[in-house]
Amino acid sequence: MKRILITVAAILLGYLGPMAPSFAEVDKVVLARQHGIGYLQLAVMDERQLVQKHLAAAGLGSTNVEWARFATGAAANDAMLSGRLHFAAGGTGPAFILWDKTRSNIKVRGVAALNSMPNLLVTRLARVKTVRDFDSSTKIAMAGAGSSVQTIYLQMAAAETWGIDQYRKLDPLMINLPHPEGLKAMLSGGSDISSTFTTPPFQYVALENKDVHVVLNSYDIMGGPNTFLMVWASEAFRNANPKSYKAVFEALKEATDWINANRKAAAELYLKDTGGKESVDSILAMLNDPGIRMTLTPERVLPYAQFMHKIGTLKSRPESWKDLFFPEVHDLPGS
Repeated sequence: MKRILITVAAILLGYLGPMAPSFAEVDKVVLARQHGIGYLQLAVMDERQLVQKHLAAAGLGSTNVEWARFATGAAANDAMLSGRLHFAAGGTGPAFILWDKTRSNIKVRGVAALNSMPNLLVTRLARVKTVRDFDSSTKIAMAGAGSSVQTIYLQMAAAETWGIDQYRKLDPLMINLPHPEGLKAMLSGGSDISSTFTTPPFQYVALENKDVHVVLNSYDIMGGPNTFLMVWASEAFRNANPKSYKAVFEALKEATDWINANRKAAAELYLKDTGGKESVDSILAMLNDPGIRMTLTPERVLPYAQFMHKIGTLKSRPESWKDLFFPEVHDLPGS
């Protein structure tokens, strides 16, 4: 029994970090990244070593910084729950699911938004003009199908079209593929995947094909710009490692400010980081698109989360968007 207790204590310390003031903060901070222009702040933080910069300013210069790559927010959630990850990044859907599941233990909440971006459901089928035109033969690729932000957008569209009791009507059409693979499958024309619900830059690449058109824009579903991607962490980690947490938040803020002030340089950094074949001008055009906002401010997250509660995806109903995020962003303009 004593041996078991020691093992459990060791696991908890490894996950939560030290719990007593006499202990140092964690010696390694692990952050998640995914694919796409929506994670540009994280690419900037990595390339310019901004987390290391702010850790050093806080007297934690010996703390290591590690970046982990995930294809979906759900995978990042699994890593966070297992103790292998301190800061997850992904869509609002996976973030709010973990907020709901951990309210009685590690208490996950949003650190900040990353951006507001339109997600486009696009297809190569000329006959599909609206979601009403989908049938069992029209498969839709999306990353994290079943838990992703695109899943909820599509369920919201179904509820609006056929009624709330039919919100799952389009679920059987979803095929779980990372955004690059879903795009490739749709454009190939050699599979039953005729559509993809994806993100910048993949949706713009798709629309370069003359046979591809937009069926649905997430901004139309949400009534305007809304937070697409965000970063989240646990209250347990934040409380046990306040300096490390603040260093990551300050790095996020610096990266966001730098992108908005240096968009061409940010486009160049993105292409260097990803090895992408897009041109600097095409990435810069996305960053200059008024519909795309690089901002830490959460936008229209409450109606999204409350819909998730209404359909039973979340057991708890947030009454304010501030229930979903830590206090550092509560006073940001536009929230």
